[in-house]
Amino acid sequence: MSQIFDPENKFWGAIGKVADVTCMSFLWTITSLPLVTIGAATTAFYAYTMRQVRDTEGGILSGFFSAFRQHFKKATLLWLLEAAGIAFFAADLVGAWNLFLFVGGVPAIVVGALVLCLTILFLGCTFYVWPLLAVFDFSLKKILGNSFIMAVGNLPATLTLALIWALAGVGCFYMSGVFFVWVGLAIFVSSYFINTVFKKYTGELAEEQAAWEQADRERKQRKKMQKHGML
Repeated sequence: MSQIFDPENKFWGAIGKVADVTCMSFLWTITSLPLVTIGAATTAFYAYTMRQVRDTEGGILSGFFSAFRQHFKKATLLWLLEAAGIAFFAADLVGAWNLFLFVGGVPAIVVGALVLCLTILFLGCTFYVWPLLAVFDFSLKKILGNSFIMAVGNLPATLTLALIWALAGVGCFYMSGVFFVWVGLAIFVSSYFINTVFKKYTGELAEEQAAWEQADRERKQRKKMQKHGML
């Protein structure tokens, strides 16, 4: 019976993690208010939850804002790309639906199916871009490429992530007043599945990151030498 109230009990550990995620959800909401900062806030959230699943998380405030500042530029660019992609595919889906209504026939069905498949693929990639940036801090090109590989190469995990976010969407619809809690829980739960996927690629991704960092250092060194007239 005493084990139930033991603070080292796994149950209380899980409750503690959920409480931390709830606090992180408030931070995510506040820092996302300018809208353009949603990418940086989401990356900072994943940076914390990806450490949570490995039981290596640190302070909430320091961890969140450190990751927010570190990844701000890349995360903002990624968010702008994602927002543009969402607008593009939303317009395509509306267009395909109108084509089906007013024209119909096999061509309209084929076009609609193609647009729907591409939209699903795009959404599948978005599940991985933020954790990839939070954990590995790749260049944008590598993040987009690896997110595609992971989304297609791990369909069961990708579909599970889609289900998690769909349930979060239902929760936001019926309890919109605490939408940020649903978002936080979705990020927290999905981090466990994403961490499992990352484990399959850890060695390869680590090598890619090291190679990219080395190339980046060499590029900066060349610019520095050119600036001082050494090249």
